[in-house]
Amino acid sequence: MLSEALHSLSDEKRETVLLYYFFDMSEREIATYCNIPRTTVQTRRTSSMKLLKRYLEEHAYDYKG
Repeated sequence: MLSEALHSLSDEKRETVLLYYFFDMSEREIATYCNIPRTTVQTRRTSSMKLLKRYLEEHAYDYKG
């Protein structure tokens, strides 16, 4: 279900979430890697978490495992 939720994000937001939470990169490191401002990384990360939370809440009862 988490995989489906991640795939519901845009490519840019998915990349930010994966680099931050799964590759343990800091916002500054992600900004350098992606050649974007750190504030953009922060915005993408926080908005992605809201979208993931909403997706998981909406699909929690649909999930069959």
